[in-house]
Amino acid sequence: MQYTTIVTGPLGENCYLVWEKDLAWIIDPGADDDEIIQELNARHLTPACIVLTHGHFDHLGALDALVKAYPEIPVVMRAEETEWAFSHAFNQYPPFYMLQQKPKQLVTPEGSWSCGGLTATLIHTPGHTPGGQCLLFESPEVNLCFTGDTLFTGSIGRTDLPGGSFATLRQSLECLKTTLSDDTTILPGHGPASTMQREKRTNPYLQSEMEEDF
Repeated sequence: MQYTTIVTGPLGENCYLVWEKDLAWIIDPGADDDEIIQELNARHLTPACIVLTHGHFDHLGALDALVKAYPEIPVVMRAEETEWAFSHAFNQYPPFYMLQQKPKQLVTPEGSWSCGGLTATLIHTPGHTPGGQCLLFESPEVNLCFTGDTLFTGSIGRTDLPGGSFATLRQSLECLKTTLSDDTTILPGHGPASTMQREKRTNPYLQSEMEEDF
């Protein structure tokens, strides 16, 4: 299993390609569809699926273009997120507003998702949004968790947008603390990678007391 990061859009969102052999997952294509396609082609990869950690514009801004480029590709999102992700209420933040079309090939699995020779555990982590999810890949060689905007290096996602809840996000962070092993690599939606061990030690929002909303 291999992965690479493509930083996209005005907010510096991390789009990831994860692949086994020549089939790749596209995780959170926030913008710059041409760069994503160029990276796939340069690595001789065929996209097997698009998986969204949540529905904010900066994580799915390239979705329409990629679905047009790969018409049969499945798009994975939690059911709790779909009613928000493709509505005006969830994406009304000029100048970045964009209303995506709900893709016909949208699927809403729970528990896990298998595609292209890879399987990820889908961890429901609401708080930043109602249906946010983290993707955990486990193997004897490496454990990777793509955390979207739930957990950043040294910080967490904001909860003051529609559908956000700091109390709910706290519960999601506790879930990650108990689910992820210390050697798990944390790959967030923005900023640099980390490890769960480092975040438990240094991230104030993973300490036993978190007093203020974020």
